[in-house]
Amino acid sequence: MTLPKMSPAPPVLDVGDTCHGFTVTKAVPLPHLNGVFYSLVHVLTNAQYIHIQCPDRENAFGVALKTVPTDSTGVAHILEHTVLCGSRKFPVRDPFFSMLKRSLNTFMNALTAADWTLYPVASMNRKDFYNLMGIYLDATYFPLLREQDFLQEGHRLDFADPGDPASLMIKGVVFNEMKGAMADPSSLLGRRLNAALFPTTCYGENSGGEPLVIPDLTWEQLRAFHKAYYHPSNSWIFTYGNLLLEEHLQQIDDLALSRFE
Repeated sequence: MTLPKMSPAPPVLDVGDTCHGFTVTKAVPLPHLNGVFYSLVHVLTNAQYIHIQCPDRENAFGVALKTVPTDSTGVAHILEHTVLCGSRKFPVRDPFFSMLKRSLNTFMNALTAADWTLYPVASMNRKDFYNLMGIYLDATYFPLLREQDFLQEGHRLDFADPGDPASLMIKGVVFNEMKGAMADPSSLLGRRLNAALFPTTCYGENSGGEPLVIPDLTWEQLRAFHKAYYHPSNSWIFTYGNLLLEEHLQQIDDLALSRFE
């Protein structure tokens, strides 16, 4: 099979150049990718930005944030789910699942780790790529965080059988997800070991949420966690592919970063 010939990535910006509120701090040639690695900083908000310009039609975008939990309520994990339940510009029910059915994306997800949260997407279609970028930027920085979405994604009391008062139980997307994950006996060793090795840091907590502790989380605490960590100054943004860096910068500044102080 003969692979299609890819044209070289065009030169974009140089160190010290400013474009759409960003300043280039590093530009490193990547001969093995026929491209360039760029590091930039947003002057207004101090958001960090990384871009790999190369002749790959598979374009990717993501926002990563430092999220450091102080307990095992799963606040970062539940917040990751809840921000994708509607935002200021897209106040619809579960836009994430609407995108799955309507988008031409090649990858779309959200990930929670011990001390960071990531929202990545990828698409080979230019219009679809920028649509996804706009939706993810609005969801990350301007989510509605409605209480009903917290009850859906986090935890709530509900009846397994509406006609049986004795069937009251705890439900919730993340609660049920973590019940299944923690039911695996192999997970117990890692959790206990981390708690013993890192008792005073976030690595000793279960960032996904311990089922016995998740019900301690309140909607107000979820909103406070978002306010504390979901700000451009605490985020890294990245892009990859053959679309032009200048257009990425314009979209990101116009849709999100320019709205902050």
